[in-house]
Amino acid sequence: MKFFRSEPKTTLSRSDSLACIPKHNESAQWQQLENGEILFTYAIPLSRFFQSLHRGFSNNQAEVPTKKLQLDQMGSFVWQLMDGKNSVKDIIRIFADEYKVTSQEAETAVSAFLKTLGQRGFIVLYGSGE
Repeated sequence: MKFFRSEPKTTLSRSDSLACIPKHNESAQWQQLENGEILFTYAIPLSRFFQSLHRGFSNNQAEVPTKKLQLDQMGSFVWQLMDGKNSVKDIIRIFADEYKVTSQEAETAVSAFLKTLGQRGFIVLYGSGE
């Protein structure tokens, strides 16, 4: 019996992570609401079982079930800063200035937020040299 190991994940140093440039994923569907907040609409991944249930109960067979996620004021502010020019470090600094928090608090909050957006496929991160 053979065992296969997945390739080890490369981890970036803190300074490399802060130098990355986050950018909106072009395939993410989002809109800015009148109040300035950002609203995402994305497909819900379904197992085969739930896909068959959906087809059985849905009037529109081609319709894909979707979910919505609305960012709050702070999240929407960070989203607007992700223009492909600002690095993570820049965004943290601007966020700390805007919301009058320490750089450590801003780094913790922004890093966690970017991780969540990345896991959902809403953003991509580029190295500072790309």
